Amino acid sequence: MPIPENVENLRRVSAKSSIYQVVCSWIITGVLKPGEKIVDSELAKRFNVSRTPVREAIQILEGQKLVYVVPGRATVVADIDPADIEKCYRTLAELQGLAAELACGSLTDRELEQLERIHAAFVDACGRNDGTDAITQDNLFHDAIVRGAHNEYVEEFSHTMILHIQRIKYHYFHCDRLRKISVSQHGEILQTIQARDSARAKELMRSHWLCSMENSLRDVAGMIHGAGAESGQDVLTK
Repeated sequence: MPIPENVENLRRVSAKSSIYQVVCSWIITGVLKPGEKIVDSELAKRFNVSRTPVREAIQILEGQKLVYVVPGRATVVADIDPADIEKCYRTLAELQGLAAELACGSLTDRELEQLERIHAAFVDACGRNDGTDAITQDNLFHDAIVRGAHNEYVEEFSHTMILHIQRIKYHYFHCDRLRKISVSQHGEILQTIQARDSARAKELMRSHWLCSMENSLRDVAGMIHGAGAESGQDVLTK
């Protein structure tokens, strides 16, 4: 399996969580591709730990449907399931729509200023065609709105669902056309929150996530049917 060379050894005290975070990142960013085998002995050797924390990390990844385990045979990076994409995005559309609605009434002036700065940084990242920074700023934008709702349950469930679409999201912001769509949609969402228009903010946020869902389903379908066979990762865009 391909293991980047520039990865530091892990401290045993946090080996399980650290291994999980590293391998999860590899899956999300495409270092480990769908169908790739994950060999626990290789990871244990690379990170200078026993197989136990590696297997514990793999169990977490399996629970999140990022890998699947064939008993007695192998651990494999899971394919991206179109059915799961729709389930996750539809749920997120409702959760984040609610968050935007609540944020209109509960976001403090200081939190709103922070949201404005994040949006400006997002626009800048997209303008520089920096997909990696665009992902960071997009996450911060949505996180700021969810936190601004001041509802810990909305925040908890939203973050759980976000995890399931990170692989799709990573590829989304490496597509210039889709980045431009997000810039426009984020701007409209911000304006409605600034105006404290809760109903409109909820509607726009829902539409934003459902639009992303449609793009994701279309691109994954293209990949499955062989479109862009030379580079499956380039086809997989949110």
